[in-house]
Amino acid sequence: MKNAIVQLGMVLIGVTSVHAVKLLQTSSLHTKIFPGEAAEEVWAVQGRDSVRMQCSDGDYYLTTANPGRWKVYVDAKRPYKSVYLEVQDIKPGTDRDLGIITLQQQNLYQ
Repeated sequence: MKNAIVQLGMVLIGVTSVHAVKLLQTSSLHTKIFPGEAAEEVWAVQGRDSVRMQCSDGDYYLTTANPGRWKVYVDAKRPYKSVYLEVQDIKPGTDRDLGIITLQQQNLYQ
């Protein structure tokens, strides 16, 4: 019986370690949109995957970004223009600050 409990404990430690290593390899992205009320939604896109970035007090963030190349898409409200931003080479376990993305107004009479 003691042997089975020890083996179960070892399995649990192994599974926990694998998940801990995966968490250390994920990265995060964050940015601020100016003006804040001009952004409808902000999306992070990698290949065919897309994730809506969470908003907190005008700051947008994605906490579980896989390493690699990302695109950030800001879906802007009129009269502002939507924006695509390419983010190159996100390293494993890093926090990437994209700075402030300033949205420009579009000419509505064109």
